[in-house]
Amino acid sequence: MQAASQPALANLQDIITPAPVGIWPLAYGYYLLALLVLMLIAALFIYIKRRGKLLAAKREALTLLSKVTSEAPQLPLAVNSLLKRSAMSYLPREQVASLQGDAWYAWLRAQVPSMDPMLPSLLEKRFQAGKLSPSEATQLLDGAKAWLQQALPLKAGKEASCSH
Repeated sequence: MQAASQPALANLQDIITPAPVGIWPLAYGYYLLALLVLMLIAALFIYIKRRGKLLAAKREALTLLSKVTSEAPQLPLAVNSLLKRSAMSYLPREQVASLQGDAWYAWLRAQVPSMDPMLPSLLEKRFQAGKLSPSEATQLLDGAKAWLQQALPLKAGKEASCSH
């Protein structure tokens, strides 16, 4: 009866709701966010690869040092050459290879100011015929390991210092 009393309402249709909004296409902000995330992932990947290459010489030097035993007949000579080779992995050969004696020890100290003060005197024993005592050999290996861990990779400001 109600429809007959109001004929205009009878002609109206029910309310039709619009279709729900879909996820596609995404708003521009989402595309920019996805691009930013991809760029960050790529930059992180490149950083990790470069850092790995930079630290490869340090890892190799520490591995070689761990293989050197304290009973090695030419321990000071082996440790000195390992320190020099590891330095030449980061610097031009001309800058490090010619360093000898006090200039070499000053260069080592310039890279690591907190270096074991006995390291130069123990390295100097490479010119002596006798072997190191067990305590000296342990101190030499520990000092060289500490130097490698602290100095490598060589920092930009210290590379040119003390190059005689």
